[in-house]
Amino acid sequence: MEVPLPRAKPLPVANSPSRAPLPEVLPLHDAEAWPSDCALRLAEIARFANEPTLNGPGQCGASDVVRLEGIMMPNSALVTVMPTATLRCPMAEAVAQWVRNDLGPAMAELESPLASLTTHGSYECRGRNNAVGAKISEHGRGNALDLGPVRLANGSIVDLSKRSTPRLFRQRVRDAACRRFTTVLGPGSDPYHAEHIHVDLAERTHGYRMCQWDIREPEAAAEVSIPLRKPVALGSRSTDCQYTTLNSSSPSRTKPENCTGRRHKRRD
Repeated sequence: MEVPLPRAKPLPVANSPSRAPLPEVLPLHDAEAWPSDCALRLAEIARFANEPTLNGPGQCGASDVVRLEGIMMPNSALVTVMPTATLRCPMAEAVAQWVRNDLGPAMAELESPLASLTTHGSYECRGRNNAVGAKISEHGRGNALDLGPVRLANGSIVDLSKRSTPRLFRQRVRDAACRRFTTVLGPGSDPYHAEHIHVDLAERTHGYRMCQWDIREPEAAAEVSIPLRKPVALGSRSTDCQYTTLNSSSPSRTKPENCTGRRHKRRD
């Protein structure tokens, strides 16, 4: 009679550290879902790298994330993004379309085409305006971009927030941004956005949009008041002058001393 042998116990897997489950705000990145429809469209107009889903902390997080590195213009020129921007793909696509179709053509008013964008912020888990306890910023959802000065191909720097930049150019760029993004904040909105432009795709009830970017008039050159020249008094030496002889051999050569009045010298 055969006696059945006990089943062997499964061997433990070596070097298998226990991992605490991540607090999932959004589903983890699914490789099978990549590339998304947005990424396929973005690949035709921009250079980027895909990023894993961002989860937490708190309410922060974003899916379908890309790292935007450059934007291809219609003439095949590449506008670099410096530093690169971590954004949700729909936000990156909106930025690329804005640069290609609005910002780039507006540069025709200036002396050189667009070469690069300077970013002041993209994905960052924080409250609005970096205030502790404030509502989560759209930056914390990968849904916002802060734009600084832009560089032209000839090396010139154009700051969209400065009055020295041509007014009509700033107005054209502002109007196009407000059509494409649901939030546009710049000079005049609040002190936090006095020196850069914020754009995002925040979703609000009833499709409400916010466009707060004052196109201020260029500062007039300060006029320096020049004091009027005092009238020049024409006259001779004072009769109170006392003359002394310079040389005993030439009595005619004398100089005045102790004058109570002086002849004014004209200056042109």
